Amino acid sequence: MTASTPLLEQADTQAAGPHPASAVPLYRELLAAEPTHVNARLHLAQLLDRLEEREAALTLLDDALRQSADQTEFLVLRGEIYGHLRRFDEAEADLRRALRLHPSHGRAHLELGRVLFRKGLADEASEHFRQAVEFQPDNARAHASLGDALNQAGDLAGARTVLERAVQLDPQDAKAHHLLGRVYDRLGHPDEARAMYQRSRELTGA
Repeated sequence: MTASTPLLEQADTQAAGPHPASAVPLYRELLAAEPTHVNARLHLAQLLDRLEEREAALTLLDDALRQSADQTEFLVLRGEIYGHLRRFDEAEADLRRALRLHPSHGRAHLELGRVLFRKGLADEASEHFRQAVEFQPDNARAHASLGDALNQAGDLAGARTVLERAVQLDPQDAKAHHLLGRVYDRLGHPDEARAMYQRSRELTGA
């Protein structure tokens, strides 16, 4: 155990609590003492992304990747943030690079699929969503993303299967319930569709 571990644990606890922003100065204190502390930098960047302070998160990730260009987790997170910022070409470049380093990285496949889907490359996106489901079979977001793509491609049976799994994995996912309702509608099951739409509204408080 390094001397920094208690401070990192304290910061992580604060980040997971009701006031996550209070963890930011703790991570920065740790990085001031140990600038190359990988987990402190990664956890701070993840937190800043959650807080929608994305330019600050990118600065941290850029610094880390200048020091070592082949850090998969930093590449995946930077690619995800670029996607949030609609900087799709940069996102795609980082995520493809991450997958060259780690071809079985489920989250990288998921995020690359999301970027490609938003760029209108639905077929290639679907393949990455399938890879995400294969490598992370309990990832509800991967199932929901694949289900959305299959629905739009007209594969209603496939969409139904993966979306039913998505709502099993995450019963609090309002979007997955709504997507499943749309698939039930298209399959001619209005009662099931109505139940999914109602549950989606309940989860969003609408």
